[in-house]
Amino acid sequence: MATGKQTRGFLFGALAGGIIGSVTALLLAPKAGKELRQDISEGARKVQEQTVRAAGQVSETTVRFAKQIGSQATELADTAKAAAEAAVESVKQRRIEAADAIEEVKDEVEEAFENTAEVVEEKQLQTIN
Repeated sequence: MATGKQTRGFLFGALAGGIIGSVTALLLAPKAGKELRQDISEGARKVQEQTVRAAGQVSETTVRFAKQIGSQATELADTAKAAAEAAVESVKQRRIEAADAIEEVKDEVEEAFENTAEVVEEKQLQTIN
Protein backbone atom coordinates (compact mmCIF):
# COMPACT_ATOMS: atom_id res chain seq x y z
CA MET A 1 0.00 0.00 0.00
CA ALA A 2 1.38 3.41 -0.95
CA THR A 3 2.00 5.90 1.81
CA GLY A 4 0.60 9.42 1.83
CA LYS A 5 3.95 10.91 0.79
CA GLN A 6 4.28 8.50 -2.12
CA THR A 7 0.73 9.24 -3.27
CA ARG A 8 1.23 13.01 -3.02
CA GLY A 9 4.56 12.72 -4.82
CA PHE A 10 2.99 10.72 -7.61
CA LEU A 11 0.08 13.16 -7.98
CA PHE A 12 2.44 16.14 -7.98
CA GLY A 13 4.66 14.48 -10.57
CA ALA A 14 1.72 13.57 -12.78
CA LEU A 15 0.33 17.09 -12.53
CA ALA A 16 3.68 18.73 -13.27
CA GLY A 17 4.32 16.33 -16.16
CA GLY A 18 0.88 17.04 -17.61
CA ILE A 19 1.37 20.78 -17.42
CA ILE A 20 4.88 20.69 -18.89
CA GLY A 21 3.84 18.32 -21.66
CA SER A 22 0.78 20.39 -22.58
CA VAL A 23 2.67 23.68 -22.65
CA THR A 24 5.54 22.15 -24.65
CA ALA A 25 3.18 20.65 -27.21
CA LEU A 26 1.31 23.91 -27.57
CA LEU A 27 4.44 26.03 -27.90
CA LEU A 28 6.06 23.78 -30.46
CA ALA A 29 2.93 23.40 -32.61
CA PRO A 30 2.79 25.77 -35.61
CA LYS A 31 -0.26 27.92 -34.76
CA ALA A 32 -1.25 31.55 -34.81
CA GLY A 33 -1.00 33.58 -31.58
CA LYS A 34 -4.75 33.66 -30.98
CA GLU A 35 -5.08 29.90 -31.53
CA LEU A 36 -2.06 29.25 -29.32
CA ARG A 37 -3.47 31.36 -26.49
CA GLN A 38 -6.81 29.59 -26.82
CA ASP A 39 -5.12 26.18 -26.75
CA ILE A 40 -3.03 27.18 -23.69
CA SER A 41 -6.18 28.42 -21.96
CA GLU A 42 -7.99 25.17 -22.79
CA GLY A 43 -5.02 23.09 -21.58
CA ALA A 44 -4.88 25.06 -18.32
CA ARG A 45 -8.61 24.51 -17.79
CA LYS A 46 -8.21 20.75 -18.34
CA VAL A 47 -5.27 20.59 -15.96
CA GLN A 48 -7.30 22.50 -13.36
CA GLU A 49 -10.22 20.07 -13.72
CA GLN A 50 -7.91 17.08 -13.42
CA THR A 51 -6.27 18.61 -10.34
CA VAL A 52 -9.64 19.21 -8.69
CA ARG A 53 -10.74 15.66 -9.53
CA ALA A 54 -7.50 14.16 -8.18
CA ALA A 55 -7.72 16.24 -5.00
CA GLY A 56 -11.30 15.07 -4.50
CA GLN A 57 -10.27 11.43 -4.87
CA VAL A 58 -7.39 11.86 -2.42
CA SER A 59 -9.74 13.58 0.02
CA GLU A 60 -12.33 10.79 -0.26
CA THR A 61 -9.70 8.12 0.22
CA THR A 62 -8.26 9.92 3.24
CA VAL A 63 -11.70 10.28 4.84
CA ARG A 64 -12.46 6.60 4.20
CA PHE A 65 -9.16 5.51 5.77
CA ALA A 66 -9.67 7.82 8.75
CA LYS A 67 -13.16 6.40 9.36
CA GLN A 68 -11.88 2.84 9.05
CA ILE A 69 -9.00 3.49 11.45
CA GLY A 70 -11.34 5.21 13.89
CA SER A 71 -13.76 2.31 13.76
CA GLN A 72 -10.98 -0.21 14.35
CA ALA A 73 -9.61 1.86 17.24
CA THR A 74 -13.07 1.95 18.84
CA GLU A 75 -13.45 -1.81 18.45
CA LEU A 76 -10.02 -2.38 19.96
CA ALA A 77 -10.81 -0.08 22.90
CA ASP A 78 -14.11 -1.89 23.49
CA THR A 79 -12.35 -5.27 23.43
CA ALA A 80 -9.68 -4.05 25.87
CA LYS A 81 -12.35 -2.62 28.17
CA ALA A 82 -14.31 -5.88 28.15
CA ALA A 83 -11.16 -7.88 28.91
CA ALA A 84 -10.26 -5.55 31.80
CA GLU A 85 -13.78 -5.79 33.23
CA ALA A 86 -13.66 -9.59 33.00
CA ALA A 87 -10.29 -9.63 34.78
CA VAL A 88 -11.59 -7.37 37.57
CA GLU A 89 -14.68 -9.53 37.97
CA SER A 90 -12.53 -12.66 38.12
CA VAL A 91 -10.33 -11.13 40.82
CA LYS A 92 -13.40 -10.07 42.82
CA GLN A 93 -14.86 -13.58 42.57
CA ARG A 94 -11.59 -15.15 43.70
CA ARG A 95 -11.39 -12.76 46.66
CA ILE A 96 -14.91 -13.77 47.69
CA GLU A 97 -14.03 -17.45 47.34
CA ALA A 98 -10.83 -16.93 49.35
CA ALA A 99 -12.74 -15.09 52.10
CA ASP A 100 -15.28 -17.92 52.23
CA ALA A 101 -12.50 -20.51 52.44
CA ILE A 102 -10.79 -18.56 55.24
CA GLU A 103 -14.08 -18.36 57.13
CA GLU A 104 -14.56 -22.13 56.78
CA VAL A 105 -11.04 -22.81 58.04
CA LYS A 106 -11.60 -20.42 60.94
CA ASP A 107 -14.83 -22.22 61.88
CA GLU A 108 -13.09 -25.60 61.67
CA VAL A 109 -10.19 -24.37 63.84
CA GLU A 110 -12.60 -22.99 66.44
CA GLU A 111 -14.52 -26.25 66.42
CA ALA A 112 -11.31 -28.26 66.74
CA PHE A 113 -10.19 -25.99 69.61
CA GLU A 114 -13.50 -26.49 71.41
CA ASN A 115 -13.29 -30.26 70.88
CA THR A 116 -9.71 -30.25 72.18
CA ALA A 117 -10.76 -28.21 75.21
CA GLU A 118 -13.55 -30.68 75.95
CA VAL A 119 -11.21 -33.66 75.61
CA VAL A 120 -8.65 -32.00 77.90
CA GLU A 121 -11.35 -31.23 80.43
CA GLU A 122 -12.60 -34.82 80.34
CA LYS A 123 -9.04 -36.15 80.81
CA GLN A 124 -8.54 -33.84 83.77
CA LEU A 125 -11.77 -35.03 85.33
CA GLN A 126 -10.73 -38.64 84.77
CA THR A 127 -7.37 -38.07 86.40
CA ILE A 128 -8.97 -36.36 89.37
CA ASN A 129 -11.43 -39.19 89.97
